[in-house]
Amino acid sequence: MSSTKKMTIEWKGNYRLEGKNEKGLTVNFDAPIPYGGEETALSPIDNVLASLAACSSFHVLTTLKKKRMSITGYSLEATAKRREEPPKVFTKIHLKYIVRGKNVTPEAVEIAIKLSEERYCSVGGDAKTSSTNNIII
Repeated sequence: MSSTKKMTIEWKGNYRLEGKNEKGLTVNFDAPIPYGGEETALSPIDNVLASLAACSSFHVLTTLKKKRMSITGYSLEATAKRREEPPKVFTKIHLKYIVRGKNVTPEAVEIAIKLSEERYCSVGGDAKTSSTNNIII
């Protein structure tokens, strides 16, 4: 079964853009200053990295909650390397998961991350970039 998503991009001046989905939710974009932007919002490539980190986080947290882990703190630091020449795609992504909780185990977090990467997170898809993870509990 397929689903359809819709995103409309509206120009807001210079390189500022606003994306709006079918529900009316918005996200803003801007270009870096060296490319003529004003850096009033994340660039599209920064949004891709943030979206990957958020998607993985949703699924890791969901899996840990299903395992009845008592999460008291969570963060994810995403670091990515890009090609120097266009297209400046990501060539390596490192995700550092920091999970705090009373009954959280490294094994449970590793399983949650693996499920996120291999089954649930649609943002990463079949990414051809190499990625590594780091877990801190």
